[in-house]
Amino acid sequence: MAAPQFCPLCNAESNDHTVVTRDVFGDEEKKHIFCKCSSCDVNYMFPRLSKEQEAHFYNKEFEKFMSSRSGESGGWLKVEEHIAANEETKKRRMKYLSKFVQERKSILEYGCSSGFMLNPMIQLGHDCTGIEPSGIFRAYLNEKSIKTYDSHDEMMKENKTKKFDLIMHFFVLEHISEPLSFLKDQMELLNKNGQIVFEIPNAADPLHTIYNIPEFEKFYWSIAHPWYFTEKSLSYLLNKMGCKYEIIRDQRYDLSNHMVWARDKKPGGMGRFSDKLGSDLDNKYRQSLIDTGHCDTLVAVLTKE
Repeated sequence: MAAPQFCPLCNAESNDHTVVTRDVFGDEEKKHIFCKCSSCDVNYMFPRLSKEQEAHFYNKEFEKFMSSRSGESGGWLKVEEHIAANEETKKRRMKYLSKFVQERKSILEYGCSSGFMLNPMIQLGHDCTGIEPSGIFRAYLNEKSIKTYDSHDEMMKENKTKKFDLIMHFFVLEHISEPLSFLKDQMELLNKNGQIVFEIPNAADPLHTIYNIPEFEKFYWSIAHPWYFTEKSLSYLLNKMGCKYEIIRDQRYDLSNHMVWARDKKPGGMGRFSDKLGSDLDNKYRQSLIDTGHCDTLVAVLTKE
């Protein structure tokens, strides 16, 4: 395999980059690796998928791929099950999103999947639009009268002058080959004082940086993600936007999940021991990971001034 010459984010020469892993989930032919740039701190897949490979993957394989990672509990093959599986995720996100939706707004979500995050917004009276490449989810949302497009380009053809007050996406940016262009295009769609709010995985995830569980390493680094950002590399990207921004740390997975990874070497432990451990211990554990920067999720808020 040829070695990368430059960092695809900051363009720094890669002669002192480190190989993070050669085990990439979903790469059955072992054609890809993940490297870490010593300059901007981003983790990137090399080589990238071609545009044709990406299009085929998201149109034909994505739901099955996600189901293979999350199992039946993830609900990726059935819309109603996906909505039910993400009830707690919805509640966690609404804790920080609620302050952005106090007044009626026009909202656009990229990668809206089953619409489980748009549903509470509609219930609050907001005007919601979705973008979702998955045909299964998109058809469902359009049947529910939530106008959903298969791409940014398709939406722009029908809405050349439409602007939004809030644009959101969750675990989408790490899938995007050109994240800076992706965010700049969204900024153009915002009204004045509008916000972009998004979540991404934090490459400082404790299962990677603290516990270093080999089975997790083989699971975590995914062929679907050209990037894994840290706070430093995300700040590098957002500084190029030239706008006001804030990065918030969050922790999705609980102590039970981490205990199961340590004991059984596999996912699926969310909530397993919650009734025995109690919420107080779990909340303190999550907060400690957030305080030390070893949390699994980063939330970014960009404002168009």
